[in-house]
Amino acid sequence: MRNILYMIGGSLCLLLFMTGCKSADGAKAPVSLTWEMGAAEVQPGYYENSFILKNISDAPLGKDWIIYYSQLPREILQDESASVKVEVVNANFFRMYPAENFQPLAPGDSLIVTFCCTNGLKKLSHAPEGTYWVSQAGGKQGTPLPVELTIQPLQGMEAEDWYPALDKIYASNLALETTAKLQQTDIFPSVKEAFPAVGKENVTIENKVKLTFHPDFANEAGLLKEKLETLYGLEVISEAPVTVHLNYLPQQETAANDEYYRIDIGNSLINISAPTSHGIFNGTQTLLSLLKGQEKPFRLEAVSIRDYPDLPYRGQMLDIARNFTTADQLKKLIDAISSYKLNVLHFHFSDDEGWRLQIPGLEELTSVGARRGHTTDELECLYPGYDGNYDPSAPTSGNGYYTREEFIDLLRYAAQRHVRVIPEIESPGHARAAIVSMKARYYKHRS
Repeated sequence: MRNILYMIGGSLCLLLFMTGCKSADGAKAPVSLTWEMGAAEVQPGYYENSFILKNISDAPLGKDWIIYYSQLPREILQDESASVKVEVVNANFFRMYPAENFQPLAPGDSLIVTFCCTNGLKKLSHAPEGTYWVSQAGGKQGTPLPVELTIQPLQGMEAEDWYPALDKIYASNLALETTAKLQQTDIFPSVKEAFPAVGKENVTIENKVKLTFHPDFANEAGLLKEKLETLYGLEVISEAPVTVHLNYLPQQETAANDEYYRIDIGNSLINISAPTSHGIFNGTQTLLSLLKGQEKPFRLEAVSIRDYPDLPYRGQMLDIARNFTTADQLKKLIDAISSYKLNVLHFHFSDDEGWRLQIPGLEELTSVGARRGHTTDELECLYPGYDGNYDPSAPTSGNGYYTREEFIDLLRYAAQRHVRVIPEIESPGHARAAIVSMKARYYKHRS
């Protein structure tokens, strides 16, 4: 019986430890906030901010609390006599708390907290977010609770006629008309050369297609087969009225570069040839683009296409340090960029707000540096930022990393689609996540 009690007690302790900074389901802070941006240049380089702090509880609001929030970096300037202080904790993380002259706030009453900030661009991206409350009753930190936040509409630049608001841009674009008739080969990115295949018949694909290929292009054939089946509902079989053939470029033809390819369509044959597998892959992406926007039966004009990229580096940069995205989502991005023949993924996995790649032997880089949540010492996680979530274990854009195995799998996935992944380690600037992680490691092992 005693052992059973120990097991139950231990389980409860473990549960309390695991829940950590999580708030109770449905629990909210006893206050609400309304933020409004005030006048610009109230002092040189500063604009006015105000929070309306309202007591929405049934009890007077005392001095034992702190409210935290996230906002893009800015300096704070506030009158020393303010009853609620606002200050920077770190870069894009802030807090407000009652000063000594704070008077209890009765239920239903409100208080305006006014202060000045730098970086006064009037955009919604500069508004506060992720507000949460932490009780300090009895000198102990309570469980973080979300604070309801209302953002007042911005006045000024976004309301003026000359400002390029999205709805105005859209309305302007609707007024544009083009009389140019697009050809089937007018795809993106555009091909270098396309001319009719004189004397050949157009190709019609009903439901089935045959795919043949040189053994060196088995990878590209497999990817093409997958897309033909999943995107266009075609059955790829060993015998069909139309054949897609992947082969080396004839020896007598000179290629402009390693990614050169040609496509010859006509008489029930779609022939894609190139000097390299990368060129073959580019050709298959062009074929898929020619089918885009059509429904069965697919009709392709008899045509010859010659194409190659001008630039050897055609890249996309993704920052997963500030806003984490999963490996599965990143694979979707690789699919998208490779379909447009981009060949480099600039993998920005480390910055001030996160380190997202497992490094064996330095586990703090991910156990601390890949998590953002409520903390006063950053020994277990980083401060909140951007999304402002205070739970370092929640599935938010602030938390997460790639294991070594996931990263290796991602590299292989990208290589199959002829995308080169270039990891970027920010240093010496924008390296705060790594520095904080190593500080936590020092305190962990210093004994």
